[in-house]
Amino acid sequence: MRCSNDNFKKIRNVFFIILGSTILSFGTYNFNYQNDVTEGGVLGLILFMKNIFNISPSITNIVIDLALFLLGAKFFGKTFLFKCILSTVVFSVTYGIWESIGFLVPSFANNMFLASIFSGLFVGIGVGFVVIAGGACGGDDVIAILGSKFTKFEIKDIYLLTDGIVLFLSLVYLSINQVFYSLLAVTISGNIIGLMNKRGMN
Repeated sequence: MRCSNDNFKKIRNVFFIILGSTILSFGTYNFNYQNDVTEGGVLGLILFMKNIFNISPSITNIVIDLALFLLGAKFFGKTFLFKCILSTVVFSVTYGIWESIGFLVPSFANNMFLASIFSGLFVGIGVGFVVIAGGACGGDDVIAILGSKFTKFEIKDIYLLTDGIVLFLSLVYLSINQVFYSLLAVTISGNIIGLMNKRGMN
């Protein structure tokens, strides 16, 4: 019976990682990139590289995250590393698919408030599924998970700190107005991830 439950949990976790990474890539391409709503942490850094150097997130996502995933594996083991790699591969593959298809939702460039809300929802839910499955979508997720484990801060607090740093850098290609809406998006996503993580632990 225990073996059956363990197998079910493993299958559920793989499903959550695939689902969450696909939701994340869809939201990142259709809401963040299309409307110039950036994210914080590594995801924001990936979008920064896309806008400044035109390097596809399907490439930078793997390069930047791998080092931090290896760091996380030192604390959480090989299973954690496998989940992170699976999330990264699914994100990269599905993001490449969205790029080849083109935008599937209309632009919200004239309504940045809505663009920020949708961005925060998709990123928050996507990352949330991966986190409750015991993995991480990006290096900033590893930082947030490790930070919440070894400090008194919650995951959402560490997300806001790393997001704030990257959003400051994003002023190079975004206006203050755009950064404001991006901050709204990361606040929404950070709180959703924190809520999903708490529920997943119960």
